[in-house]
Amino acid sequence: MKKYKLYLPVLVLTFASCNKEFLDLNPVSTIAPGQFFKTAGDAVTAVNGCYASLAQSSQYGSTFEILMEARADNFTDQDPSANAGQNYQINRYSDNPGNTNFYNAWVGVYNGIFRCNTLLAAIDGISMDETLKNRIKGEARFIRALDYFNLVRLWGAVPLLTTTTDPVNAVNLKRDDVASIYKQVEEDLTFAAANLPATYAATESGRVTSGAAKGLLGKVYLYQKKYAAAQTVLQDVINSNVFTLLPKVADVFSTTNKYNTEILFAVRYAKGVAGQDHGFWYANSQTITVDTTLLKAYDNADLRKPLSESVKPTGNANMMPRKFVDEPINGNAGNDFPVLRFADVLLMQAEILNEQGYSAAGNAFTYLNMIRTRAGLPQLTATNLPDQASFRNEIYRQRRLELPFECDRWFDLLRTNRAVSEILANKKVSLPAFRLIYPIPQQEIDIMNNKATFPQNPGYD
Repeated sequence: MKKYKLYLPVLVLTFASCNKEFLDLNPVSTIAPGQFFKTAGDAVTAVNGCYASLAQSSQYGSTFEILMEARADNFTDQDPSANAGQNYQINRYSDNPGNTNFYNAWVGVYNGIFRCNTLLAAIDGISMDETLKNRIKGEARFIRALDYFNLVRLWGAVPLLTTTTDPVNAVNLKRDDVASIYKQVEEDLTFAAANLPATYAATESGRVTSGAAKGLLGKVYLYQKKYAAAQTVLQDVINSNVFTLLPKVADVFSTTNKYNTEILFAVRYAKGVAGQDHGFWYANSQTITVDTTLLKAYDNADLRKPLSESVKPTGNANMMPRKFVDEPINGNAGNDFPVLRFADVLLMQAEILNEQGYSAAGNAFTYLNMIRTRAGLPQLTATNLPDQASFRNEIYRQRRLELPFECDRWFDLLRTNRAVSEILANKKVSLPAFRLIYPIPQQEIDIMNNKATFPQNPGYD
């Protein structure tokens, strides 16, 4: 496949519907940007296309679940033949640059970035309400920030594109350093937080809010150990009173209660609507099972444990975690995918407060215990967690138990430097250090053909 396939010089657009699933994920046309962007409605349609890119199988539709979950220790893939063994290789740390999962994700994310860049380049030429214009810019910049956050966590240094790129010049791109990527992500999310509304009408459910932008910005700061900055924006989310923990954790994932008050941002799906249902990788095979070390990590009284157990939905041949059961049809479900929720915000803030200085009193214990209480577990005090290290370990434990299958576990292991030891302890296999980031897809390396500006990640040559 040629390079121009990645940086398509056209914009795939989707139109909004009037129901609660406001994003119609079906591409209806391929239109040159200069011929399309004329009205505010065109801009709304274009930003809906940016949202739609996240839902594709190359991203949260299934491939991310392989790259971000199968890589860690919450799943065991026992099928070395499915997809030519490529999923199995990722699960067992024997993958190579030719693995199509890498190329599919790389192309999918960069096509999403292209949609955002095309919209952002054109929107100032539209005569429209400035508040709406800035809101749409904020939505596009949030999605672009999420795209780059995923890219930098998966591959490290990657090409940083904030404008549209034609096929001829694309072959001259270089891998920009990690610090530059994070700087752009921070700028995009800061703009989004300042220009997005706190809430929307029900008919617009699923659009990015200022709280979602702040929550993701807090996570971005946390990954860089910018604790003070992270504490500030996450406290804004907590104090906003827009988001809450639902009383019952199972209700967070109910398909009859989508985009509830615990969800900061989710990728939306609708079962039964062509092209909009979710093909969970988790439900694609009977040989993909929840790892026993995860289930054993739960206390018997923990109300979250049943959500992590594998079940076989009625009329479906494959197993999947109960958390995401929606009686799928041919492996496809209508569940939204939770990218960021309030429980995550509370755990991040508890971790950040502890990293800045252990305290036997204060909000760190409060936020941790909010998660434990909802799970049916007793509250902890300084008697149970007498120092910073013990509190830190409890936070790490609760993150695994609260957020499994939500594309956080692998990155949590990486950012806390626990991947090598935890994988060996739980999966009983060695994880070579060079496999802490993925190889650049071989197709990209071959096309660029420049080891000085576009090298392969070490260990994959």
